[in-house]
Amino acid sequence: MQAPIEIPNFEMSKELGKGGMATVYLANQLQPKRKVAIKVVAPTHGQDNEFMESLKLEGDMAAQCNHNNIVTIYACGVIDEHYYLAMELLSGGDLAERIKHGVSTEQALEIIREMAEALDHAHKIKLLHRDIKPENIMFHENGKAVLVDFGIAKEQDTESNFTKAGAVVGTPHYMSPERATGKTIDGRSDLYALGVVFYEMLTGEKLYSGADTFAISYAHIYEPIPALPTRFAKYQSLLNKMVAKDADDRFQTAGDLVKALQAPSALPANDPSTNATMAVSAIEGASLPPRPQAQPSPQSAHTDAADSPGSTKLPWIPIVAVMTTVAIGVVLAMNFLGGKPTSRVSSGNNLTIEQRQEVQDLLAAATSFQRIGNHEQATDNLVKVLRDYDCTQEEARRGLKALSPDQAAEIIGECDGS
Repeated sequence: MQAPIEIPNFEMSKELGKGGMATVYLANQLQPKRKVAIKVVAPTHGQDNEFMESLKLEGDMAAQCNHNNIVTIYACGVIDEHYYLAMELLSGGDLAERIKHGVSTEQALEIIREMAEALDHAHKIKLLHRDIKPENIMFHENGKAVLVDFGIAKEQDTESNFTKAGAVVGTPHYMSPERATGKTIDGRSDLYALGVVFYEMLTGEKLYSGADTFAISYAHIYEPIPALPTRFAKYQSLLNKMVAKDADDRFQTAGDLVKALQAPSALPANDPSTNATMAVSAIEGASLPPRPQAQPSPQSAHTDAADSPGSTKLPWIPIVAVMTTVAIGVVLAMNFLGGKPTSRVSSGNNLTIEQRQEVQDLLAAATSFQRIGNHEQATDNLVKVLRDYDCTQEEARRGLKALSPDQAAEIIGECDGS
């Protein structure tokens, strides 16, 4: 093994692993004597000194963390255009490998608690991780979970050239809706990704799957939260609170999540995604998946079928009564709010608050899709805004004129009566 650089006070011994941008080596630190892991980033950006300084700055920020569940950084710097990061050696493997062999519910809850405590520490010093995923959760030999790889981390309210490269960074399967649409993020985005990891530990499957990055991102933005298999139904409200589409509906801090995990009763009773379940639970004294409108994902359907023989059967009369009440409430709410639009709205003046928010979400998603080159999906979003919500919406008109002039002319002509 020939390392690309020599680092003072460290002797490289062998390669441990290799990724797209970096190689990790086992090394001996000379003073003080200990074994360490050193990540060396390839100089893919050539003479881009600003890029290298961004990497070093973010390594320095990660080194500010002092927590048992965050990897310890010993040294970092740039040598011969290679960025390196020396850190503690973690010999217990990563969570991705453990998920392949199965993670117990108790282990999953403990790992989530440890990661929530790690994020609480990082967020308090204004450091976002931005790439929470099973591969970035590693273990000591004693089983303690450790958060690693702050390679795309950034300080809140700041932006480096590294984090700007590619605009949206991170792993699509664990990307929050606000990340996917290019909106400003905060610590709640890390909590969303941690919720996705929680789902994966319980089920062995991703929260959302798709043919490509665009399909996965779209699911995170618009698809309902999947129902957990029956045997995990008691954790549905926790999952819903972690992966709510709107960041305001999630745990607001990692500390709040830690408290909820320590005392499940601390989960807010007014969680909009769990009210229906709580009502049924109060009547029947049982736990049901709190989002009845979200059908189980294909990957969990067979698990539910296998679990059904031992599941709790509730008397059908109270359930019918509850569901009838819920249905009536939904109808009244739709009448009051105006419901989803079924035909073109000539002006945005009559849109409900909910519909206005949906317009903004569609516009934000269109911008994100356009930025990453998915012009077809961006066009579809803009057409939906103009045809289903507000044909006078100026931002949507401008965007559609640029992407599809013929469609824009047709829709605008119908709207303006020309």
